[in-house]
Amino acid sequence: MPTWWNWQTRTTQNRVPQGMWVRFPPSALSMDLFYDIVIIACVSATVLPAVILLYHRRKHPESWEYKNKNKSALFAATLLIGTFFLFYGSFVEPNLLTVNRQIIDLPGLEKPLKIALISDIHVGDFNKESDTQRIADLILSLNPDLVFVDGDHTFGNYKDDNRIDYLKPLGQVAKKIPTYAVHGNHEYGVGLYDSDIKKRFKLPNKSAEIAQAMRNLGVRYLINETEKITVNGESFLLFGGDEFLIDAVNYESLDKAKLENPELPIIALIHNPTAIYEASKHGIDLVLSGHTHGGQVRLPFIGPAGTIETDLPHAWYQGLVEYNGSKLFVTSGANESGARLRLFNPPEIVLLTIQ
Repeated sequence: MPTWWNWQTRTTQNRVPQGMWVRFPPSALSMDLFYDIVIIACVSATVLPAVILLYHRRKHPESWEYKNKNKSALFAATLLIGTFFLFYGSFVEPNLLTVNRQIIDLPGLEKPLKIALISDIHVGDFNKESDTQRIADLILSLNPDLVFVDGDHTFGNYKDDNRIDYLKPLGQVAKKIPTYAVHGNHEYGVGLYDSDIKKRFKLPNKSAEIAQAMRNLGVRYLINETEKITVNGESFLLFGGDEFLIDAVNYESLDKAKLENPELPIIALIHNPTAIYEASKHGIDLVLSGHTHGGQVRLPFIGPAGTIETDLPHAWYQGLVEYNGSKLFVTSGANESGARLRLFNPPEIVLLTIQ
């Protein structure tokens, strides 16, 4: 999870049989309600002063507001513009699921392959099964050759958060299109980066449970595994790396597969893009990542407002870059983490044309 907005709420301990999928009924203040209250408070703090100022200016000709009409109007307009962007970024843009079409040249392929890439679905407080269904429906309408799900499938903000069943619509995709997935940091309950790896685990590790749930849906779940994939007569090696933030990425299977198939191009699914530094040493042609959410809020002329826990150039938070002979593509993700907030950076499904 990126390091911005690291709120957690308290819940009572609910005893649930191991392995059972349940919808989690928070007994305390839930994250979605918490942020709704914060948003309403912020809207009130901007709208009410603007309305009071304009009303006072109209009713009291002797007031400062009346005597300085231009300044008071500018101040009121600034407050109302802030209100607009707060409301838009909280309730409108997070629901604007877009399709980002990207063409990437990959030596060794003659025919183009279409791959739907999604990351950071983050089912939980804000994103329910209906949101996953919307993602699934859009993927199916794009009719890609392959689907890659690049980690952080759940939000997991509670110790007893077992809302894995919100992912069920992905099974509709996996039944029709070969679908591959890898772990993200949320599957492990990993929060901020710490020199002591044990301290990075902020919540229970549910990686095994989530991987099995995805496999039950028909998703091929890769944990430091490499597969040779052939689609439309074109072949490549797909490496699915484990989570970078717990130093779990192991390239042994890839190095072995390269010896057996030295002529094939290599694509890697690794949730955290910071892995590009090590991945490039293993001859990977293209690394596909998420995790950054593109900053979630992107400010004009500035870029990402939120930063991740590792030292990665802000220019690499979304889109295509190249490092040491390897290409890195980072998606802004399909949903949000922390606050339900996006601005100038709508959620996306990426339709990659690899050729």
